[in-house]
Amino acid sequence: MKIFFITLGCRLNQAETEVLRIEASSKGFQLAKDEKSADIFIINSCSVTDKAQRDTEKLLKKLSGKYPGKELVITGCGARDEHKKYAVVVKNEEKGDLFSIFTNIPSCHSEWSEAEPRNPLKNNCIQDRERDSSALVGMTRGSRTRLMVKVQDGCNNFCSYCSVPYLRGREKSRKTEDIIKELQEAEKRGYKEVILCGVNIGRYSCLTRLNPVQGSTLQSKTLQSKKMNLVGLIQLILSETDIPRIRLSSINPDDFSDDLVDLWAKNDRLCPHFHISLQSGSDAVLKRMGRRYDTRQYSKLIAKLRKKIPEVQITTDIIVGFPGETQSEFQETVNFVKKTGFLKVHVFRYSPREGTRAAKMPDQISEKIKKERAIKLQKLEAEIRQEILRDYIGKEAEVLFEQGKNGHYSGFTSNYIKVLKKSQKDLTNQIIKLKIKAQDRDYLT
Repeated sequence: MKIFFITLGCRLNQAETEVLRIEASSKGFQLAKDEKSADIFIINSCSVTDKAQRDTEKLLKKLSGKYPGKELVITGCGARDEHKKYAVVVKNEEKGDLFSIFTNIPSCHSEWSEAEPRNPLKNNCIQDRERDSSALVGMTRGSRTRLMVKVQDGCNNFCSYCSVPYLRGREKSRKTEDIIKELQEAEKRGYKEVILCGVNIGRYSCLTRLNPVQGSTLQSKTLQSKKMNLVGLIQLILSETDIPRIRLSSINPDDFSDDLVDLWAKNDRLCPHFHISLQSGSDAVLKRMGRRYDTRQYSKLIAKLRKKIPEVQITTDIIVGFPGETQSEFQETVNFVKKTGFLKVHVFRYSPREGTRAAKMPDQISEKIKKERAIKLQKLEAEIRQEILRDYIGKEAEVLFEQGKNGHYSGFTSNYIKVLKKSQKDLTNQIIKLKIKAQDRDYLT
């Protein structure tokens, strides 16, 4: 039987879909190249915003109407009981058992144990069981040059607007040993870049016997299990693999340690690009959101990064129209974006999520005002991006090319700037140093 995977939402979802692809192949399923050749559709859904939830609903209706004889399976954060009229529903917490729907073979997916910060000896690690020793052997790179690797899941923050802690549970970290094995397998398959993914990646914490000091090997064990944090994990990745590029998916500003900054500044395999969530440039709004930092702390972090890593680029997320956001508070966000100079700002209009505190807050903002504010901020961030890109004309940059069509190839610099190049040769999965000649909209050539 052939399975066609569809992924909606964040990089963590993309990483989880990649795991499901590998597992499907290990269980004897074929991966369909397109919708028409599929027997089964597996949708890894998203519900972080109202739009994401609506997109999930539209996709289910479309596929069920277009392919009435084919099996639909929906999993991920957007899976709801009401979807059972269209598809088999596998809730997020049941995703590890997804393939038991099709086979009696026990799932090779992860077991989970919730983090309990009050107990320092608690091993809040995701257990991979057989997946690394069996399913990963079937990993193929195909046309992809970057691999999303899940290292953490869940969130303990409970920001007032966010449903993720309810959908993905408390913070959990994947076993260090399993992450290293997966990355070593990815290196064998030719991947040139890995992106470490998680809901709260800066909170990575797992008991391990591995030594995080660079130069160690997997055979070098400590006598006792110790807590491995994100810095230790990355040090181990650097020592145990030669993958040219290592990138973080996103990180909260309050989880960014000095040790992490220093590690990045000293190693050119670590990509000088960070997606650091801001959400608002107004301290009053940040407080209502339940965020654990203010704009002063955020600015201090950005200044430190730019001082120690001169080539670094910063991207972020901002929510406009949060309950009670006044025009002056929105203007504070506009001013903060101007001052900071982000390469990219993902602008979201606030949408109430069921069960969250913000959904019950007074002074909900009209959709008209949300739209106006989103358009204004998007226009501003586009202007800033143009200024940043123009500064690269005439400079050299190393680009990892990912895909090509009709002699046109696209790729990214280590600090996440898109570059296009014409070539008669196949540039896929090659890191090439070239001189930037021009800027065209949101990319360089």
